[in-house]
Amino acid sequence: MKNKKKENKKQKSKAKKQKTENRSQKVEKRIMIMDTTLRDAHQSLLATRLRTKDMLPIAEKIDKIGYWSIEMWGGATFDSALRFLREDPWERIRLLKKAMPNTPFQMLLRGQNIVGYRHYADDVVEKFVERSIANGIDVLRIFDALNDFRNMKTAIKATLKYGGKAEAAFCYTISPVHNNDLFVDMAKRLEDMGADTICIKDMAGLLSPYNAFELVGKLKKAVRLPIHLHTHDTSGMATATYLKAIEAGVDIVDCAISSLASGTSQPPTETLVNTLKGTKYDTGLDINLLAEIASYCRDIRTKYSKFESKYTGVDPDVLVYQIPGGMTSNLASQLKEQNALQRMPEVLAEVPRVRKDFGYPPLVTPSSQIVGTQATLNVLTGERYKVITSETKNYLKGLYGKPAAPINEEVRKKAIGDEEFIECRPADLIEPELEKMKAEVGGKAKDIDDLLLYALFPKVALEFFDLREKGMLQQEDAAVEEKKDEKASDAPPHLAPSEFNIKVHGETYHVKVGGMGHKGEGGRPYFLYVDNQLEEVILESLVEVVPSTVGQIDAKVGGHSRRPKASHEGDVTTAMPGTVVGVKVKVGDKVKAGDMVVIVEAMKMENEIHTPIDGEVKEIFISNGDSVNPDEALIAVR
Repeated sequence: MKNKKKENKKQKSKAKKQKTENRSQKVEKRIMIMDTTLRDAHQSLLATRLRTKDMLPIAEKIDKIGYWSIEMWGGATFDSALRFLREDPWERIRLLKKAMPNTPFQMLLRGQNIVGYRHYADDVVEKFVERSIANGIDVLRIFDALNDFRNMKTAIKATLKYGGKAEAAFCYTISPVHNNDLFVDMAKRLEDMGADTICIKDMAGLLSPYNAFELVGKLKKAVRLPIHLHTHDTSGMATATYLKAIEAGVDIVDCAISSLASGTSQPPTETLVNTLKGTKYDTGLDINLLAEIASYCRDIRTKYSKFESKYTGVDPDVLVYQIPGGMTSNLASQLKEQNALQRMPEVLAEVPRVRKDFGYPPLVTPSSQIVGTQATLNVLTGERYKVITSETKNYLKGLYGKPAAPINEEVRKKAIGDEEFIECRPADLIEPELEKMKAEVGGKAKDIDDLLLYALFPKVALEFFDLREKGMLQQEDAAVEEKKDEKASDAPPHLAPSEFNIKVHGETYHVKVGGMGHKGEGGRPYFLYVDNQLEEVILESLVEVVPSTVGQIDAKVGGHSRRPKASHEGDVTTAMPGTVVGVKVKVGDKVKAGDMVVIVEAMKMENEIHTPIDGEVKEIFISNGDSVNPDEALIAVR
């Protein structure tokens, strides 16, 4: 009897233990979701234009969902907030954190590129990470565009030092030199670097369902860390890819609320939640609360419809050109700025050719921006590599790191000549920058966060500081609007203002007359910047109706905007509208054909402009800060 009782007790204990293990197993397999609505979703669909004021009203409800984290910062949002929205990116974190105190905040960090388009010194990277965490970021997803992990070392180390979670990512791509075994090896190296989680960053939606099953399965055997999968629905495979990855053991996936999901964005949260409901992978998220959030975002999306393009839907051709979601909408926006949106198919066809020349880099910022911009220039100029951006030259010089495959030597030589290719970690060549930046910006930076704005985007930051100082940042505050009107009224009475604000259906837009072209068939083109987005408008037809207005604008624009039309073979011109950021010659200098004489910023990249002939610089019609147009002579070489 004693033995029987002992046996029963043993069996009960065993059953209890099994029950606990089963419960633990079920909890362990519950799928966690990171929400991308406030970052990648609108970056992919709306050219990163969602304002903080439109995020705040729904923030409290998002906070109640129970997401693993909310991706609400980093990537292109930092640049766009500053450049286009005239918002302080740091303030966005603080405002949203106050409204969402319960959910971890996550950001996307481009390793040594931080959130910019070049490599920065280690002191800038470390300070940026420190301030991000201090302002409210909990998880930093850190990646390098070339999967050169030397470029992630400083950021990972700083994240751990200042108490953040380091989610180290490798960029998934398809090429003759990439395969799953290579990615598994990458994951092992990232684990050894101290990562807290490993992310598969499939920025273009290339990962197919069965390949995801194989890759995740191999990763779960090879590393001990949680596996986080990020993808886009551009190819239409994303939800199926998530389901196979979940079956293979993935821990966390990225989704967006349905009204800002699919296409170049992430898969819909509600779809996955309903699909997994009642299974051992059940997310446990409230579908009714998700519906309320979706309804709000649906209304908000219409407000930003002008930033959508026809290239944000499902497109299986992405498997050919491999452009990531965020870049698709931004590339369309950039082509629209050049009045060349109809040439998007040509640019998409050119992208794979440039990518091959560049050693098959994964297409993610900044490599996607470099490849995409170069492909655009190749198409718009009518000659491959006729115009080469500074960033392309730096890439081909090795200043962004080492790609997975060899670079086309013919293209490299065309770009950098006999200059040496860099083999070391690029940041080792960069001296500490913060103290130098502090001296440059002087009292215009109020604090360390301002200094970092300047360090990352000097020209844009100075414009932001100037507008802030004048009380001209775009806000809905009535007092601020009145100040803007007062500022505009300070212009001489006989001149129309070159910058002004207009309201359309309750929305305020900042309009700036950036320059005018030369008369041609159909009239004279004027280049107007609406919220910093370039529009070309033919105003000649208005002369009969309001002739004084056109004359006033001509007079106000004046100065360098009245440059001669390019007509001589030695006239240096720009391929697209932009801003002069560097004049590299002076009158009297001797130059040879191909010498770089001007740098123009266009499409967020610095483009080197070269003299077409040998000769002497006779006249210079530009200076730093000028807006320039394609048909103008910038410099005369004779």
